[in-house]
Amino acid sequence: MSTFSSPTTAVASSRLPLGLKAIFAIGSLGFTLLISAISFFLLFFYTDVALVPPALAGSAMLVGRIWDTINDPLVGWLSDRTRSRWGRRRVYLIYGTLPLALTAITLWVMPRGLSPILAFAWIVITYSLFDTFFTLTNMPFGTLTAELTQDYDERTSLTAASSVGAVIGYITGGIAMRAIVGQFQDPGFGYMVAGVILGAVVGGCVGLVAWKVREPAQTQLRTPSGSLLTGLRATLRNRPFVTLVAAFSLARLSFTILSTVLAYFVTYQLRAPDRLTSLLSVLMIVIGLFIFAWKWLSDRWNKGGAYAVGLFITALAVGGSFFVGPGQVGSMYVVMAIAGFGLAAHWAIPWAMLPDVVEYDEAATGQRRVGMYYGVAGLADKLMRTLGVALVGWVLGWFGYVPNVEQTAQSLLGIRLLFGPVSAALLALALPLLLTYPITRASHARLREQLAQAAPAERVETVIAGD
Repeated sequence: MSTFSSPTTAVASSRLPLGLKAIFAIGSLGFTLLISAISFFLLFFYTDVALVPPALAGSAMLVGRIWDTINDPLVGWLSDRTRSRWGRRRVYLIYGTLPLALTAITLWVMPRGLSPILAFAWIVITYSLFDTFFTLTNMPFGTLTAELTQDYDERTSLTAASSVGAVIGYITGGIAMRAIVGQFQDPGFGYMVAGVILGAVVGGCVGLVAWKVREPAQTQLRTPSGSLLTGLRATLRNRPFVTLVAAFSLARLSFTILSTVLAYFVTYQLRAPDRLTSLLSVLMIVIGLFIFAWKWLSDRWNKGGAYAVGLFITALAVGGSFFVGPGQVGSMYVVMAIAGFGLAAHWAIPWAMLPDVVEYDEAATGQRRVGMYYGVAGLADKLMRTLGVALVGWVLGWFGYVPNVEQTAQSLLGIRLLFGPVSAALLALALPLLLTYPITRASHARLREQLAQAAPAERVETVIAGD
């Protein structure tokens, strides 16, 4: 067994080694690689390659999404109560990595000639199995942010490193899937090969985390009591958590609307569909470049205030897009670059705030419900993703959108409103919540002192397994 750094007895000042942060970023890259490929291509694979009717494929995926929404709090609650020789969270990575890789492959394989009922069943079963193992590994992976360090700034640093990996994975997932499939004349075989490659990559990335990262031993000393319902009620009574989740949900809803309606805006309002990929790339690359800039700002201020500034900048950028006319491609690149600069705060900060609200609850109740809080936050995140996509569809329908034709002034107005004022308004609604967010750097320091007085100080060691 070896360590990147020597043990420290001062929990509040514990520093995480750079090597651990790099491994954490690799794990995040693997997870996001899958999310990107699924978001961009899975429905297309079902409808245009496997030849499943769109309504049938969408309905089958909806069943999987319902299970996807439910299982986050459940897995979080279970991981809080897990005790094993491999740790409370790491054990899920050890045993879940291989099933995750294998079920990821099954998403991109479908026997030809299935009846509608069998096709529906195939999609529901493969998607639900994949999502089960995705949540069983991704949820405990996320909670390690709270377990590996209790330092206010180091949590932001670890989250920032993870977010950089996530941005790289998000960009790479879409590009890699298209590039691999394009190498084969039979797209069905191409998607199967791409699925095998993606499954192997995510297995390697998550497996590296399971192999190298060990959570501190004392995280298993306190097991929260109570049922799943008790844990849910506790999270809803935690004012800082409710404030954070409300602000994050508004930002997530805004970002989902932006990413969903971007193709419509570029195609019909900007009239430059060939620029869609480059515009999206500018957005994601700028996000990746400035994640650590927001980490730097939050280190010198407070997380809530820094997050609010980032959302304010994004709101100004997307609000200004309402005035971008046909052919003004240069102006749109500026909008995307400024929006990406602000949205980097959304990737870097909120998940670093979540461990702080866990400790707020711990100080008040004596219960440390890390998994429960991450599960409920994940539930809110997925609900906003689903609602955002549905909202775009509803609004486009209300404004008379018709696909693949020149849009009327009314339908263009709906597209512009969604991408501009609506998205900006949602971000603006989050600002007062963040500016009044009660956990600051000073209050968190007092909180850590309170927790230290409640129980004897324990030695904290971030361990990297050498064997």
